[in-house]
Amino acid sequence: MTMRNESLAARIPGMARELVGAEVLVIDQDDNVQKGMTQLLGAASLHVTGVKDPEAALAAVDRQFFSVVLVDLDTPAPGAGLETVRQVKAATPTSMVIALTPRRSFEDAVAAVRAGAIDLILKAPDSVAYLKDRVLDAAGRSVGKREVDSVLGEVRAVQDDFLQKFMDAERRALDLTDRLAGKDPAARSMDIENFAVLVVDEVDSMVEEITAAAPAGFTFIHATSGGEALDRMSSGRFHYALVSDDLHDLPASMVTSTIRAQSGDTVVFVFRGPGPGGYVNLLETMGQRAILTPFEDAKQLVARLDEFADAFRARARERRYTQNFREKHYDFLRRYVELKTKIDRALGDGPG
Repeated sequence: MTMRNESLAARIPGMARELVGAEVLVIDQDDNVQKGMTQLLGAASLHVTGVKDPEAALAAVDRQFFSVVLVDLDTPAPGAGLETVRQVKAATPTSMVIALTPRRSFEDAVAAVRAGAIDLILKAPDSVAYLKDRVLDAAGRSVGKREVDSVLGEVRAVQDDFLQKFMDAERRALDLTDRLAGKDPAARSMDIENFAVLVVDEVDSMVEEITAAAPAGFTFIHATSGGEALDRMSSGRFHYALVSDDLHDLPASMVTSTIRAQSGDTVVFVFRGPGPGGYVNLLETMGQRAILTPFEDAKQLVARLDEFADAFRARARERRYTQNFREKHYDFLRRYVELKTKIDRALGDGPG
């Protein structure tokens, strides 16, 4: 196990006062151990809660925060405490977990540390003083970690807020530059005179209806199969793609994913109908978002075309702002991402 060292409370003036009332959870099926821990640690102004089984322990850590958790490796059965250590550490990562054992075992010590414990202490009279020191030290570390995590969380929030304000300022500067040059900033995203729409549908009726009723500024190209749609995508540029989810040659999911891979700027919709049970969904990164439900008449889609066009122009404008920002501030963004990754990792939100 670990050699004795000077406790954190003794090393740092004032730390003892900060630990007054710190919560300690003892998981041990032996009532005498729980009572002994309460007396030992209560004398150091720590507040001790004792439970007899892992279920009660997990319920306790769900209700409140414990700076230190002591886990008997033989509760409720020999060796079962290792799983308790894992579960407690997963449930409350900033708590310091110390394992207790009635036997000297290097294998137990290694397994306990791997499970998430910071130490394995022998349950013996000559270990009492060391145990008290280790609990005080662990409580101090837990307090310190919580403070650091709180600061890092604030830093991350300020960092994100600064990036947003920085990008907003760059947007305004870019628009001002356009105006000084006699250009309308909005015009850069309004110069699309004709929106090309690829409609992938095995029947002709919907294409014919929306073509006849559509306002000026839209051209509809009909593909009667998934294969034809992919051929057309490879040879032309489309602002929108409307893909029926009832294709027979290729799954609609394959067609839509290929379209997005070939042309990241193309806005992709999946539809069924028009008719009973019809719908139009927008394909997004994390799934689909309903746009028209129910979709019973092609005129419903025609009525939304101008709205889709405005959204496309706004999206194009945002892409221009983002591209300009990346080109001007590449090094800053690289450092921002590196720092954010480090903060996320320190807070346990990113890959270890």
